[in-house]
Amino acid sequence: MDSIYFDFLGMKNLEGVIEEFHNTLVDTNRNYKFFVDWEKVKKHVDKYKIEFNILNTLIGNKQFDDDLRKILSSYPQVLPTIPILLAIREQKLTVIDDFNDENFSIVHYDFNKKTLTNTDIDNIVEFFEKTGLKRFFLELSSKSVQDYVLGVEVGMDTNARKNRSGDAMELMLKPMIEKIASKGKSSFDILFQKKFQYLENNYNIRVNSSIKNRKADFIIIKDGNKVINVEVNFYSGAGSKPQEIVDSYIERQNELKENGFEFIWITDGIGWKGQKNQLHKGFERVNYLLNLYFVRKGLLEEILWRI
Repeated sequence: MDSIYFDFLGMKNLEGVIEEFHNTLVDTNRNYKFFVDWEKVKKHVDKYKIEFNILNTLIGNKQFDDDLRKILSSYPQVLPTIPILLAIREQKLTVIDDFNDENFSIVHYDFNKKTLTNTDIDNIVEFFEKTGLKRFFLELSSKSVQDYVLGVEVGMDTNARKNRSGDAMELMLKPMIEKIASKGKSSFDILFQKKFQYLENNYNIRVNSSIKNRKADFIIIKDGNKVINVEVNFYSGAGSKPQEIVDSYIERQNELKENGFEFIWITDGIGWKGQKNQLHKGFERVNYLLNLYFVRKGLLEEILWRI
């Protein structure tokens, strides 16, 4: 273990560092922007606001099928909005016509088409009937398709929370690393979510083939030639076992060492509670292991100056 821990944290031994690490773990990496990405929701709704307004004419329409045909014929640009009404992003759908029929057929729909034949239009009208969209327009929708789609988009955005949870540590640490770099004690180039191949292509830094296609959370090029890979993760206790996680980052450091690169691992989360044996292994085998508390105290900054 690097003596920087003892110097900076005022600890006398490894056990003290692990205890401090363990006792300062956080329960969540969520911030208020985690729940809904409103900018993304607005962007998706605004993209088709004209088309949604056209579809508004179908709400409560007593000549629904005829007017839907007219809309599809005159304004085929509404076609990509139809899957969105069913909370689906895909523009090409495959549907079983009738599963109870032993000779059932598979129906293919392409909502990317620019022009529609009469057969295409008939198929879309049937699609509205069979998926319940016709009922939505006639019985359930009251005023605005756009307002409904806003709710749909909020719902679909919640599916992205899993990715945001994974990205939250990176997004949290990015401004911290940038702030350290801005102090100017050394020259720092910060790469975010780049493959190591990028170093060869843009910095003329040789990279072994074993990691060329690996993506890094952060690559810091210090003073033009020293490469530091910072990897971050949040362990809630779900998914991988702690031993697998620790071993994977030990292996990561070993591969980086073969390239002459430095490695810093920043992790946090209640999944590490009660895992002092694995943390012990991590601190023994990974040169620089930090949690968010250690970062906020300034240990990451101190490590980056010293490396």
